[in-house]
Amino acid sequence: MKKIAVLGPKHTYSDEACSLFENKTNQELEHIYASNIREVMKLVDEVGIGILPIENTLEGYIGQHIDLLLEFGYLIDSEVKLDITFSLVSHKALKDIKRIYVQYATKNQCLKFLSTHKDIDIIVTDSNVTSFDMYQKDEDSAAIIPNHLVKDEVFVIKDVADEMVNHTRFLVIKNKQQEFKLYAKDKDIKATLVITPKNDRPGLLYDILKVFSDRNINLISIMSRPTKKEIGTYHFLIELEAKSEEYVYIQTVFEELKDLYDIKVIGLYQSI
Repeated sequence: MKKIAVLGPKHTYSDEACSLFENKTNQELEHIYASNIREVMKLVDEVGIGILPIENTLEGYIGQHIDLLLEFGYLIDSEVKLDITFSLVSHKALKDIKRIYVQYATKNQCLKFLSTHKDIDIIVTDSNVTSFDMYQKDEDSAAIIPNHLVKDEVFVIKDVADEMVNHTRFLVIKNKQQEFKLYAKDKDIKATLVITPKNDRPGLLYDILKVFSDRNINLISIMSRPTKKEIGTYHFLIELEAKSEEYVYIQTVFEELKDLYDIKVIGLYQSI
């Protein structure tokens, strides 16, 4: 059985996203759990593929996860999206608790709620299930956890995220180049590329964007991430979307960009 690296333990949103990927692609994978995202990335080198939360409706892109993707040099196979909901569970009324356990990305999606309880210590964890486990061992605590983990808790406040509509996008990443898989002919193709300018100059970003604009290619997003080599030097991470029949055409544009900039295509894939 093939394996996949997943942020554990069982029942994290990464675990749920992995199960969705299996269901949509009609395959069964052995989930190899890691205690944090960096460990997930390390495991991908060994098991071949892994799942990485990359963007959330409320938080936007998760910067440290993008940095890990660039650091490890993995490629994107596909993406899946999950509805995300959070509740606060507590052993006591909020006025009587001392700590709230919350995963770092979850924390940024529940800032409005947390800002109304500034007198309570916030303990940041590596996963939502870890938050739940720590809460269960601490009688003076509460935790913000996915709704699907809430069972017979004493005190519950439902839907504590900043907005009711909340989704997280997960990338299925792989450790080596494989043939592009067209999962559905009627779905658009996404592409993710990293451009690292050889020399900084006025109008640089405009010239990059003009290549896509002149060819009527839709850019979903563009963001800069530090190269971590020198202050003021950045990678440009660009995501674009095109019709599936434009696959060959997109590759031609990439080849043109390679003549002008240091460019790496880290994903040509579909949303499943």
